[in-house]
Amino acid sequence: MTSPGPVRRTMRELDVAKACLVSDPGIPTLEKALDPSVLRECLPEVLPSDWGAIRDVRLDVLKHHVGLRCTFEITLGTTSGSYSLIGKVYAEDRSDVYRAMEEIVRAGFGPEEEFAIPRPIGFLAPLRLLLYEKSPGTRAKGLVLSPNAFERVRAAEGCARWLARFHARGPRTGRVVRLKDQLSFLEGCWRSLADLGWPFGDKAGRLFDHLNAAALRLGGIEVCAGHGRYTCGQVLLADVRTVTVDWDTYRVADPSCDVARTLVDLKRLGLKHFGSIDSLDGAAQVFLKAYTAAGRVVVATHLAFQKAAICLERAKRDLEKEAREWSEAMLDEGLRILKLGAFYLAVDWPECIVLMFT
Repeated sequence: MTSPGPVRRTMRELDVAKACLVSDPGIPTLEKALDPSVLRECLPEVLPSDWGAIRDVRLDVLKHHVGLRCTFEITLGTTSGSYSLIGKVYAEDRSDVYRAMEEIVRAGFGPEEEFAIPRPIGFLAPLRLLLYEKSPGTRAKGLVLSPNAFERVRAAEGCARWLARFHARGPRTGRVVRLKDQLSFLEGCWRSLADLGWPFGDKAGRLFDHLNAAALRLGGIEVCAGHGRYTCGQVLLADVRTVTVDWDTYRVADPSCDVARTLVDLKRLGLKHFGSIDSLDGAAQVFLKAYTAAGRVVVATHLAFQKAAICLERAKRDLEKEAREWSEAMLDEGLRILKLGAFYLAVDWPECIVLMFT
């Protein structure tokens, strides 16, 4: 199965001249944010004073989500050395992301902690530009895909332990996502697929109906700090610490949301890289075991609902990219999860947690 093509544009190792040519009318400040002369003028107001004066600026555009945001690396040569920042310029004011990162650092996730986030540097409002230090480390995603079993386990456990700590101690800041909010969003996903006929409209309709029915049977659950897009792709592993990046979607929500997104992403990675949606189920088991060993409780019915919900969401996004096989695979997986989840409604959750992912 061919993997779905990204809607973003990825450009690596651009020189300054090329970086300045990146254009997007949907991000009004992009041209200025990618202008080294503008950055030389604006950056001193937010950089630590001990970094010294800026001597040169080099840019490397990393990801461009057209009309939404553009992420790039900024390498600064200063009178005291060389420093690397990540800049993220948005189509709208996202100073809230900077404030959220500051709160997360104050909650015990500073860049020197065992469980960390990057050090937030500042938000340049005129440029709509978020700045934070580039964190060293290896992407957990690469290790999960490694043929080395030890590295795969290390990555899955690292992701789980970081998430468990954040769910326990992270600040409950930002938008609170309730079940009714999710159902409203999922209805939009279903409606976008409803007119496409068989198999997409039919399967999406059945999945949405099952999600509505499952929602009625869900008990209450305590919400907590949430990442919103947590997967092994957002996690960096270094020698003594684990760092999670990409905080645009921070929220307060059911903890099962972040856990479920990680598990669905492992399904997709298995399908993309190994040809089977079940290829990384072993890594999923390791992740869940480490998450619960860190003191977190996973409610099987909530986890099944959230996984199936994410499958519907991803099916919509896949079809928008014209990845029809992937979209159908996600719909099938969502239906399978809820069918299995219905069986476990009468089973104690520790047994559910073992059986649901084998």
